[in-house]
Amino acid sequence: MIRFTWNHVLFDITDIGGGPLSEDIPMHAHAKNSYELHFIVRGRGELLTDTKTYELESGDFFVTGPGIYHSQKADRKDPVQDVFFMLQAVNADRANAVSSVFLSNAFCYLKNFDISPACALLSEYRNQYADYQSAVSGLAMLLLTNIVRRFLPASFVTNVSSESLNDRRFVIIEQAFLYTPDLTLSELAGKIGVCERQIQRLLKKYYGKSFREKKRESLSG
Repeated sequence: MIRFTWNHVLFDITDIGGGPLSEDIPMHAHAKNSYELHFIVRGRGELLTDTKTYELESGDFFVTGPGIYHSQKADRKDPVQDVFFMLQAVNADRANAVSSVFLSNAFCYLKNFDISPACALLSEYRNQYADYQSAVSGLAMLLLTNIVRRFLPASFVTNVSSESLNDRRFVIIEQAFLYTPDLTLSELAGKIGVCERQIQRLLKKYYGKSFREKKRESLSG
């Protein structure tokens, strides 16, 4: 097991592997604070969730977090080859504005992702070069950062420097509007841990809009 800290969260890498997928993986889900990251190197296959099927190919990336049911179907003629590793967040409650983005995305699927750090991570782990644990930790942190950068708004760079509570709230609000089309004011208040009146004030502060105006904007976008 390899342990590292990234943006205030302590992670354990509990498994690392890779290679061709020669048989189907049945439907399953991972435990609390457990995340499985897959980087597709070559080949084809299918990733199935309880809501959608994804056609996998080289350059794809996906993460399945706690409670996300998923399975994979192997392509016998051109089987998927991937790199994967499992993460366990030891102290998820300490997440800052950056790490909370990763932890809050229990499922993520991205195309055209740079998988070269994942291939290097697997090589370090399998060959166990001198101080490979540090190299694996560094590459894992680079991959997590690259994942989060695909979700953060361009304006976030200046916001994150203060590491304040409001910075983290800003990220949670962005994610909620992006991935919850039927979001209600009450649900958003629950995600932030404040009352509905405070949410309205935060929306005015960040966007100059009411909840209804912000939701209409996100749906039209």
